[in-house]
Amino acid sequence: MSQIAGYSVADAAKVLGVSTRTIRRHLKEGKLPYTKIDGQFGEEYRITELPEVQKKAEPPVPSAELSGTVAFDIIRRLEEENRNLAGQLGVAQEKIRNLEGRLKLLAQPKITWWRRLFGKTY
Repeated sequence: MSQIAGYSVADAAKVLGVSTRTIRRHLKEGKLPYTKIDGQFGEEYRITELPEVQKKAEPPVPSAELSGTVAFDIIRRLEEENRNLAGQLGVAQEKIRNLEGRLKLLAQPKITWWRRLFGKTY
């Protein structure tokens, strides 16, 4: 078999780091140049050119210098948020304890009237 020029849909998806559905959508929209060839199961797309792979933008590097007031403001806000979350956690734990106690009351099996009448409690 001779080597077929171009990328298959799966190969193009792997190179570009996207799904095959995205590649097929780009083909349908005309964003990628392609040719159709006869394959084993019918016509197949061969992408002739791939766009340059764009590098993801690197996150900005925080500056080494933070002014003291900005740092203290951030710390103060984080401490306040931590206190609020601790309070919410305490309320949630109390609700859980309350519900567990109520669940224990419900867990007692009830004896049917006919078992009480005939004295069988199995």
